[in-house]
Amino acid sequence: MLHSSAPFFANLLAVVFSTLLLVMTAAFLLIPYAIGAHPGEVRIPGAPITAYHLT
Repeated sequence: MLHSSAPFFANLLAVVFSTLLLVMTAAFLLIPYAIGAHPGEVRIPGAPITAYHLT
């Protein structure tokens, strides 16, 4: 049974790192782009907003 665990752990690590890459992309690129700045940054009053909510 030990000889077949190496491919399992390789696949598991590939899935974990792929998922982390997607989450980090959303957290550090997509969300700040949607709100116009990184969370916690000071926003300048009157600055143009490039993202609009479609509802």
